[in-house]
Amino acid sequence: MVIILYYFYKTKGRVIIIKVEIILLTNNIVLPFQSLREEHNLDFLELDKLFASKSLAEHGLGFLINVYKIGDSKHEEILLKKIVFDTGGSNLTYLHNLDIRGYPLYDLDYIVLSHWHYDHTGGLIKILERTDQKVPVICHESAKFERLFKRSKNLRNQDLIGKTKHDLSPLLTSSKIVNQESINFEQIESLNGLVHFTKDTFEIPNIKGLKVIVSGEIPRVHHDEDFDNFFSLQSGIVKMDKILDDKCLILEFDERIVLLNGCCHSGIMNTIDYVKSHSDKPITHIIGGFHMASASDRRIRITLDYLNSLEMFNDTLYLFPIHCSGEKFAKIANTPNYDKIKAFNVSVGTTFSFNEENNLM
Repeated sequence: MVIILYYFYKTKGRVIIIKVEIILLTNNIVLPFQSLREEHNLDFLELDKLFASKSLAEHGLGFLINVYKIGDSKHEEILLKKIVFDTGGSNLTYLHNLDIRGYPLYDLDYIVLSHWHYDHTGGLIKILERTDQKVPVICHESAKFERLFKRSKNLRNQDLIGKTKHDLSPLLTSSKIVNQESINFEQIESLNGLVHFTKDTFEIPNIKGLKVIVSGEIPRVHHDEDFDNFFSLQSGIVKMDKILDDKCLILEFDERIVLLNGCCHSGIMNTIDYVKSHSDKPITHIIGGFHMASASDRRIRITLDYLNSLEMFNDTLYLFPIHCSGEKFAKIANTPNYDKIKAFNVSVGTTFSFNEENNLM
């Protein structure tokens, strides 16, 4: 999936164009014959069937973001920043789908990790192996935790909390739980990765006309978005893990915001509240995981009521709930009750393009 945004600003009488490409290289689905443009009259959407047919899907998420300045000839693109936001899962579809498109990574500027879960960090080491320069890896100190995931419905929280890893050996051996090791500083640093932990916002610098902001910790305010089914080893003891490292990426243009999520463990309402606390510009697109695959109809409707009540740019909020979002969320979002929302799950190989100056959205 490629989303192309154009931002225009004037300097000394000249119009400068900033173009942003957001390329989805890992997602759960590949549908070479998806026809959303034709079926839903989405003029800004294209599907490259050739790329889609060669792509692989896995349970994971990963984006490549290119920020360009367009030169005076309108055909000259000057790369300002190249950013990886999440790196896909352990099957390395990020690298496969990158390679069939011929995108290089030697000039990568930043890697941003939405959170330290295997389906978002699987390609990290292989990506670093392709870089020719030191690359900041922006993440949260919760990456230092070894994470644990339940794989048996019969396990209760009290079967895990307060235990040591040795106590859990039978559950690990039987795969009733699986673990993910913590971040490996030595390996990352040996590959020119510069780990930067932050609980606060982090702005990627030196892009005139566009703010690219990595969120800090997102406050958990909405009770309906709370959860108690994730765990990590902290000081050798299993504790409940609220995934405080859950980050979003905020692309702030002159009049609006495009929001990228990893899994949105913080909850989409909490996340948008956080974004609104930093900017009053309306959000036009939300792309990424919504973590609603197991959500009840009640929770989905509460979330959609919230989204439908937001201030809209051109009266429409485009949602692309992918990866962990679940099919039901988009289905309910597209009912008549939510007249300002359009929601779509998209295949790898889809291209979005629109021109902010002409208000094509």
